[in-house]
Formats: sequence, C-alpha cells, structure tokens
Amino acid sequence: MATTAPKKSSKFLKILLLAVLVIGISIAGTFILLKQFGGPLFAGAQTAPVPEKPAPVPKPIFLPLEPFTVTLNEPQSSRILYTEISLRVLNDESSQQLQTYMPEVRSRVLAELAKFNSTALQTPEGRAQLTQNLINALQAPYDARLTAPSISSVLFTAFVIQ
Repeated sequence: MATTAPKKSSKFLKILLLAVLVIGISIAGTFILLKQFGGPLFAGAQTAPVPEKPAPVPKPIFLPLEPFTVTLNEPQSSRILYTEISLRVLNDESSQQLQTYMPEVRSRVLAELAKFNSTALQTPEGRAQLTQNLINALQAPYDARLTAPSISSVLFTAFVIQ
C-alpha cells in the first residue's frame, strides 16, 4: 500500500502542475495580446469625448429705476405716460456706473420718453423703437474717461398712458 500512495500523489501533483501551467500560459498570452492589440482598442474608449458640464448661467443683473411720469409730445391734447423701467446689465461694473450717474441716467430716459407721442407708444413697433432709443442713450459714456455701460435690455415693468 505504501507504493500506491506516492503514485496517487505523483499523479495529482502532475495534474496540478499542468493546470497551473495552462493558467500561466493563458495569462501570459492575454498580456501579450493586450500589449500588441489592446492599446488601439482601448485608446479609443479612453479618449472618447466626455460630455462636459455646461458652464453655469450667470445670474442676471437688473437695475430698477424709479417710476417716470412724462407729458407726451401731443399737439392737440395733453397725454401723460407713467412707466417703470428696469435695466438688464451685463456686469457689476455697469450697474455701479449707472447707479453712480443716476441723475444723468434719469435725465436721458426722460428726454427719450418725451420725444414720443401716445399713438406711437401704443404699438409694439413704437415700444421697440423706444427700447432701442433708450439703450442707445444709456450706453453713451457718462464720462470721457469711462467705458460705456453694457446694457442688454430695457424692460418696462409698468406702462400706462392717460
């Protein structure tokens, strides 16, 4: 019986060594194949465009103006315009500059409002023209040493003609 035990151990040891050798050859073959062909196969996956997060939308900066009451340019009658305006500016510097020069800002707005008559202001085209005129008037430099403020839009928050 002593002679059969070493033969069984020897046979089991040979099978175990053969299995380890097959696993080792398989792993080595995999590494060789990946080294030769895996670079281009996986390079495309690594350089695939990653969707970037969209840039955060900056918060809008609004500068509300005190209400305006203006006598409109009417030849036969006296019509009054009451309006509240908010300016949308592009940066804090523009907001600060407009606040610093607020008396001149209000004067420019009043001058533009007084140029219109009630018939023109009651049409969408007339209000669009007024908006563009206000942007042009308010974007003019307030001092020769300063850059013009950046105003993206003029918003009417109240608009009443009597």
